[in-house]
Amino acid sequence: MTGNRSQKSEVRKKIIVFFSVLCLLSSVFCHSAYSSFFFGHKDKKAKQQANAMQEPTQVLALTLEEAYRLALGQSEDVAIKQGELDRAQGHVYQALNEIMPDVDFLMTESIQDAPRKGEGASSGSDGVSSNFTRRTNPQKKFTLHQPIFSGFKEIAGIQGSSAEKAQKIYEKRRTEEVLLTDVVSAFYAVIHAEKDVKTLDETKNTLQERMKELKERVSLGRSRENEIQTALSNAKQVESQLVSARSGAIIARQELEYYIGGPANQTLDDPEAAMPEPEEIDHYLNKLDSRSDVEAANQAYLLAKKNIVIAQSGLFPSAALDGNYYTQRMGFQSGIDWDVLLSLNVPIFNGTETFGDIKVAAAEKEMAKVNFLRTKRLARLDIHKAYEAYRSAKLEETALKEAVEATKKDYDLQAQDYKLNLVNNLDVLASLRDYQDLSRQWNAAHYATKIKYWQLKVAVGETMDLGNER
Repeated sequence: MTGNRSQKSEVRKKIIVFFSVLCLLSSVFCHSAYSSFFFGHKDKKAKQQANAMQEPTQVLALTLEEAYRLALGQSEDVAIKQGELDRAQGHVYQALNEIMPDVDFLMTESIQDAPRKGEGASSGSDGVSSNFTRRTNPQKKFTLHQPIFSGFKEIAGIQGSSAEKAQKIYEKRRTEEVLLTDVVSAFYAVIHAEKDVKTLDETKNTLQERMKELKERVSLGRSRENEIQTALSNAKQVESQLVSARSGAIIARQELEYYIGGPANQTLDDPEAAMPEPEEIDHYLNKLDSRSDVEAANQAYLLAKKNIVIAQSGLFPSAALDGNYYTQRMGFQSGIDWDVLLSLNVPIFNGTETFGDIKVAAAEKEMAKVNFLRTKRLARLDIHKAYEAYRSAKLEETALKEAVEATKKDYDLQAQDYKLNLVNNLDVLASLRDYQDLSRQWNAAHYATKIKYWQLKVAVGETMDLGNER
């Protein structure tokens, strides 16, 4: 016995030593692995941060498409129209519910002050009297209610709610189209203002160079002193215009930031491309019926017509089917598992309520029809105005571009003749002033043409294609 105990004790010691060594080795391995992972990950992260600090942050230019995308997500008007669309979708579900069955599981238990055993009526009987004098009467059943006919009210309700949903879809789309014209105007206002500043800066630098040349010529007796004063006056006028132009550029940036809902510090990317020539007016008028606001007014008119049918349904009889399937009944009805009730309701007289509803619905239909016709007339006028505005802006831009090229050539020639003493400094300054004014006019006309191009597209119901993100 003593030998066996000593052997068992030795075995226990060896097992304890083995597991102790194993735990020690595992702890050392885990510590080294954790240290290498943590500190290695930390070093890697530090290297990535150092590399990120060394690499310059690249700010992407803001395109018109991106500005419009940001504006769609920021606009409160679009969000409100989306809420109205969601509400119209809820009305569709409500209309569908009118033709769908209503199924419920109902559990009831009535408790009354009934005579106890041995008092009054016999408690062992299962007759009618026993059922009415029972102290508790539990019941469990499935109930079904299925409308069958109610004067076409349900069908008109479904069609009307679908028209309302379509109306809200078109209204939301029109809100997005109008927003596009606002974003386009703000976007090109920034570019126009900043290019206007650039033009004035170049004119200012040119005048400063001319003043230096004039001073040298005055010191040599080749020019008069009053020419310097004239050049100085022109330079100060340009400086005042430059102050106003820089202020306009700041305000234009702030307006763009309002639409996109964030800072607009980056440069604006607008690839220069010739604007397309306008088509014939009939090409745009043929798209009149597809305008979103015209479609919305048409759907509102359809909704008003369906509301008349709903109002008239009060004159027709209604039928419904009600059924019950019992899983628990007490008393003499315990063996009856189901029952069905077919009901028919024929309206005879309910005052003037139904006739009043019909009268109101008919009046609303006429108003919706008038609004639809007015919307089409206004849309036609809008297309005519937008077409003429774009057509004339395109012609004006072309003429001003040719005028700028002519005045630039005239200024260069005047500057050469001045060096040959063929003209005086006043002629050169007048030519420079004409070149500056026409350059600014062409700059304004150029971006006004771009704005009017998008206004014409929106006038015919077209908008910017943003792919699947819209």
